[in-house]
Amino acid sequence: MKFVKIFILIALFCSGNVFSQKILKHKIKSGESILGLALKYKVSEKSIYELNPKTKGAILRLNEEIKIPNKNFKEKEKKSKKELAAEKKDKKESLKEAKDKKTVVVAPKEATIVHVVLPKETLYSLAKQYGITKEALCEMNPELKTSNLKKGAKIKVPNHEATTLKVDDDTSSKPEKVEVTKMDDVVSNVDVVHKVLAKETLYRISKQYGVTVADLEKLNPGIENGLPVDYLLIVKKGIHSAPEEIADSIANIPKEVAVDVKNIPVGNLAKAEFLIGKASEHLGTHYRAGGTTSAGFDCSGLMFNTFKNVNMTLPRSSYEMATYGIRIDRAHAQKGDLIFFATFGHRRISHVGMITEVSNDGEIKFIHSSTSTGVIVSSTREPYYIRTFVQINRVITE
Repeated sequence: MKFVKIFILIALFCSGNVFSQKILKHKIKSGESILGLALKYKVSEKSIYELNPKTKGAILRLNEEIKIPNKNFKEKEKKSKKELAAEKKDKKESLKEAKDKKTVVVAPKEATIVHVVLPKETLYSLAKQYGITKEALCEMNPELKTSNLKKGAKIKVPNHEATTLKVDDDTSSKPEKVEVTKMDDVVSNVDVVHKVLAKETLYRISKQYGVTVADLEKLNPGIENGLPVDYLLIVKKGIHSAPEEIADSIANIPKEVAVDVKNIPVGNLAKAEFLIGKASEHLGTHYRAGGTTSAGFDCSGLMFNTFKNVNMTLPRSSYEMATYGIRIDRAHAQKGDLIFFATFGHRRISHVGMITEVSNDGEIKFIHSSTSTGVIVSSTREPYYIRTFVQINRVITE
């Protein structure tokens, strides 16, 4: 029995040590190859060659030590000096506010909880049980977009008991008011947008919404030079209603707009072809909410990444992109123009792509990142896009 305990402790130590290593070392045995090692460690041959460039095209020697990338390794997130300074500043401000107002703040419960899927449960039944839409449930659990709901799977669902308590010491030891923050109030199919108040910092906002400062900077590339008051900061993709200031500007867009043909600038087709080529390099890349890299794109993230190649910084969301450039009539569409759709109904723009081809019979093909299949080329002849088309904008000119 004692021997078994010792053996288990040694096994746990070894496994922990393996998970803590970024690079594993393997001694070549008789008959082994790079392909065999890639299959054994569940990594790509390319990643092994990158760590061992001398092995490419060479014969592996017996007992030769090969470096293998550890797919289970996870680097600990380190806070930047900027984040640490912001955290320190916010702590001082919080202490000062608490002292001045004599307020005790009880931390809210987690906004989400984990639900273990039971037999015969479906997305529809879970959405109904937790009072959200199936689309919102998929946004909270991206894996559901590409795979079926399986028995025993653990998925995130809204916690309806999440509360924020505020107690005034001057009146009573019991809370006078309980403000309930329900996920019903914050889950929908568009973005969470926060209007910046005076003296607010990225760190404080990140803590308020349970995201990281890095995530906020990624979603809002225009804040490198500071955080202005009243700035509409995108906090999360696809789980909040747009604020009135934005909703009013994008809702009820008419299907067709009269455009003076003389005032339409000619598109730069050479630049358009270059951008189409750059976007096409990502064909097949899977969809990721808030993604702007080859690790995964959302629709506006693909456009944002693509146009960076010509030093053009587009707004970060599809509804803001719809106000960029010059809106043109569909009959004058060209390669490189941005095409917009209202995929959630009510004529509210929620999807964007880039035109790759315009045929003489009026068909328009465009490249975009679809939530179901990732980066693909689609056509305006498809029933879904016939129904949801809104407008076309020219953003690259001569």
